[in-house]
Amino acid sequence: MSQNSRRSFLKTTGAVVGGIALAGCSGSGSGGSETESAAGTTVGESSGSGASLDRVGMSAYVRGGSWITAYIEAAKFYAEDIGIELDVRPNQQSAQKQVQDIREFANGDYDGILVGVWSTGAAEGAINQAIEGGTPVFATNADTSSSEIPMYVGFSNYDGGASSAEEMITAVEEQYPEKSTYEVLNIRGPQGNQSANQRSQGFVDVIQESDSVEILETLNGEFARDNAQSTVQEWINANQRPDGIYSANLSMGLGVVQALRNLDILVPRGEENHIVLTQMDGSPEVNPLVGDGMIDAAVDQPNYFYNPIALEYMRQYVENGKDPSVIPEVGTEITSGQLDIPAGQHKGVEMWSKAIWEPGVVREQNSHPWFRTNSIVITQENFDQPFLWGNVWGWQRFLYSSTCLLQSHCLG
Repeated sequence: MSQNSRRSFLKTTGAVVGGIALAGCSGSGSGGSETESAAGTTVGESSGSGASLDRVGMSAYVRGGSWITAYIEAAKFYAEDIGIELDVRPNQQSAQKQVQDIREFANGDYDGILVGVWSTGAAEGAINQAIEGGTPVFATNADTSSSEIPMYVGFSNYDGGASSAEEMITAVEEQYPEKSTYEVLNIRGPQGNQSANQRSQGFVDVIQESDSVEILETLNGEFARDNAQSTVQEWINANQRPDGIYSANLSMGLGVVQALRNLDILVPRGEENHIVLTQMDGSPEVNPLVGDGMIDAAVDQPNYFYNPIALEYMRQYVENGKDPSVIPEVGTEITSGQLDIPAGQHKGVEMWSKAIWEPGVVREQNSHPWFRTNSIVITQENFDQPFLWGNVWGWQRFLYSSTCLLQSHCLG
């Protein structure tokens, strides 16, 4: 077994979190020590099956800017750090291509498969066939409808929308203390899109519980910057200036900022007539706008943790003979005291050094365990922190842009 395989996966064994026993806690140290769990089941570092996780195939969407780059690149960095060969194949926005890749991984010399599902149901058959054939499949970022996978890792779109609403309520009250009621816009993604529905509904549900904030109208920005810009600009021209605007993704949020800029009504928080802006997602462009006070708050994802978390559980799952008890039970809350994601030097920072994913709450989704990570609220107090993915994967581009402006040259 490799040195990395001997490294302890769960730092605390037999832990009970919130009164629920943590299933599959492992003993620490290379000696494979065992601990009696609260439920009376003996659990240890390895079952002695002799299996190891050496080669993993990954099928995911790999285009779309710095967010997906962070998601994919972090998987490569972490796999390299722990001694796993990771073969990443882009699905090319094609469910058929993803199905083909999953089948090739399952029929090849791979110990496990990671999937960021492109079409929720389309890959289910291929995933189930891989699992039936003995190759475990873990999903990250985008879930599968398969009930057979050991675990899905990702944050909650609904909870993110709800957090954005909470930030909206706080910010409008601070911006306009003389008012008793507030009116806001909800800029949502495409109708019928699951994540768009969840991000909008989370926002709407919290606002509807408020006695002081009312949603004037819900507008469809199609998850696109130009659509959100034109839609919001036209609405304000035809109606009135709202007290706040919520955008359900980073592209639409940037479109809203541009719309207000075009209308000459973009001013920072605290100044007269500031329109409160909250949104989903930080990014290399969003984070500085939060720092400048143009955007009041952005609810971000720990996207560069998704695949490391999945790989750690997959490693233990394989090494223990595909024993489902290494997967935490539904209802369990996980912290960095139980799950160790070792830091590593990449892109000029000590990546994974701050466990921004915690606490992870294990829920059930599509009849399988869902490791629901926490989200991070970006404000003026933390917009420049190195643990935000947009500051890790974005600073080189902004440094280059600044050099271009100073030296009056660019390559394109």
